[in-house]
Amino acid sequence: MPPGPDESDSAPDGSAPTDAHPDWAGFWRVRRWDGAEPAVPTYYVATPNTWDVVKHDSGPEPYVASHPVLEVDGNAILLKDEGAADEDAEQWHAEVDGETLRVTAHTGPHADAVGVAERIATDPREMEVNVSAD
Repeated sequence: MPPGPDESDSAPDGSAPTDAHPDWAGFWRVRRWDGAEPAVPTYYVATPNTWDVVKHDSGPEPYVASHPVLEVDGNAILLKDEGAADEDAEQWHAEVDGETLRVTAHTGPHADAVGVAERIATDPREMEVNVSAD
């Protein structure tokens, strides 16, 4: 599970993040996807085990698209759509600069797409979002 707002992203000994707890793990508000702002409030919930895309549309509950992570090698992430065959996995690359995440798809149907997001403290699956005010 990603750290809470009062927990460090560092490894237990204070060193840099590790594959077990990469710096891209956490809650993120997507600001741009493939060159455009998302049509509805969109978030990433990223862990070394899953990469969920959370969208707050018009309903009371958010839509969550879960993507199991098959492999993590530093900033390289191999993931797939939930229920998809492992051979349909996509290779992504995540970079964190301060409070900004930039994730790029290298393979699969999203190849060359880039997402840019800012770190947030709250799990977006638990948030109430006023879509019309955003």
